[in-house]
Amino acid sequence: MAIPHETELVILSVAISLIGALTAAILMSNLDRLRGGERRARLLMAGLVLGGAIWTTHFVGLLALESPVNLGHNPELLALSALVAFTGTTAALLLVGIRSDGAATRLPLAATLLGFTLVLTNYSGLAAVAGRELRLSWFLTVIGVAISIQAAIVALWLLLRIRLRGIVLTSAGAVALGIVLSSTHYMAVASTMRLDETLAVLPRAVEQTSDQSLAWTATIALYVVCSVCLCVFVLSQFRSEQK
Repeated sequence: MAIPHETELVILSVAISLIGALTAAILMSNLDRLRGGERRARLLMAGLVLGGAIWTTHFVGLLALESPVNLGHNPELLALSALVAFTGTTAALLLVGIRSDGAATRLPLAATLLGFTLVLTNYSGLAAVAGRELRLSWFLTVIGVAISIQAAIVALWLLLRIRLRGIVLTSAGAVALGIVLSSTHYMAVASTMRLDETLAVLPRAVEQTSDQSLAWTATIALYVVCSVCLCVFVLSQFRSEQK
């Protein structure tokens, strides 16, 4: 059975993915001109932004699940999903971008790492809501894992290829990247079995914070992170042009 979602939060989750993808693409532009610590710092910022976008997209996507009252969340599993998203994404970007030479040969390993990062982020987040009642369709789960790895290949390839392509291709690539990344969350949700029935019998959250408030809080937090990283990027560009 199709699981109903709140349309506004679904749109917000996709927008988050687009913002994170565009910011990461900008941060990785002209990366080939950088060396040493500045190159690593740029990759770390891109990992922070893209990992944050992956997790926030997933979190808002979870909040988009329609329920008569707020669902409870396992804080440990939510924290684990965030940790996986940040560390896995950053490690994948460092692996493929730390040196220009041999990047193509490291792409499959980095894509596999990022793909499983997407998988673990999505399913640990779902487990934070459904707990031990989470049941998966193994057929759809395998397809979801394959799609996540393919999404990771597309993501890293786009980030590598659009670095020197100008604003139009950078924006187009970021849009494609954002849509691909957000689709992995909804594929993970689709692979669950009887999730609507599971959510109907789960204990409810006792706090009064609405799903919309949580979603917008997470979105604003990511927007602030993206803004700070872009400010650092602009300042570094200005400084390099003054040399």
